[in-house]
Amino acid sequence: MTDVNIATQMLIGAYQDQYDMAMLIAGDSDLVPPIRQIHELFPLKRVFVAFPPKRHNQSVAFAAKGSLTIGRKKLVESQFDESVKKRDGFILQKPTDWH
Repeated sequence: MTDVNIATQMLIGAYQDQYDMAMLIAGDSDLVPPIRQIHELFPLKRVFVAFPPKRHNQSVAFAAKGSLTIGRKKLVESQFDESVKKRDGFILQKPTDWH
């Protein structure tokens, strides 16, 4: 259901004029139809795609109005610390396989 939820929120945001440019971090070709619809219905809006490492998809890149691939180094540098304490005191732990 994640792709459906992403597509729905992108379309709602476009209809409610909540953005001029949406950045989608995905490589799933299921998102090509909503990207195309947004560009067709809202020609001044732009959906830009940032592909996770090793997830580049040519059909998504062609549908988007710009794309890039996030490098593995940048992804590692952008992660939270090993543990993050929430306001309520609960401590979130990074899964060991993310190291």
